[in-house]
Amino acid sequence: MRTLLLTAISAYQRYLSPHKGFCCAYRVHTGHPSCSVLGFRAVRRYGVLAGLGILRRRIYLCGVAHRRYSSPHKCSHHAQRGFCDCDLPCDLSCDFPSRDVGSCLGDFANGCDWPERKRKKDEKEKYVYIPPNSGIKKAASPSRTGGYA
Repeated sequence: MRTLLLTAISAYQRYLSPHKGFCCAYRVHTGHPSCSVLGFRAVRRYGVLAGLGILRRRIYLCGVAHRRYSSPHKCSHHAQRGFCDCDLPCDLSCDFPSRDVGSCLGDFANGCDWPERKRKKDEKEKYVYIPPNSGIKKAASPSRTGGYA
């Protein structure tokens, strides 16, 4: 099981991560290794269950760092999926959503209290400690001439 999980993380790092268009928010803010690097190391060192527990905590911290330090997006991914917020009128009853009515599906799936749930999450995340940038610099790499820059 450990070998399978390590292979999956390696495949993610090699084939998916370079093409997804964004990087680990925790790594960007703190200068520490990315979530996938930490997950690989933790699973290799502590095994599958303990390693996934460590990775789960880091992914939570990465999400907190993203929400706290990233710039707000111009358009919401939630809006791009066709969901509406509760202020918009709905033509049909939201109690019986269909595939033809995307706006009702958002109300049905999320309920009208979804902004409230977000605020509660924000209140809890206010006290989560994210370490400051450690100032770790990458080691100098050799130049093409063979010397160090």
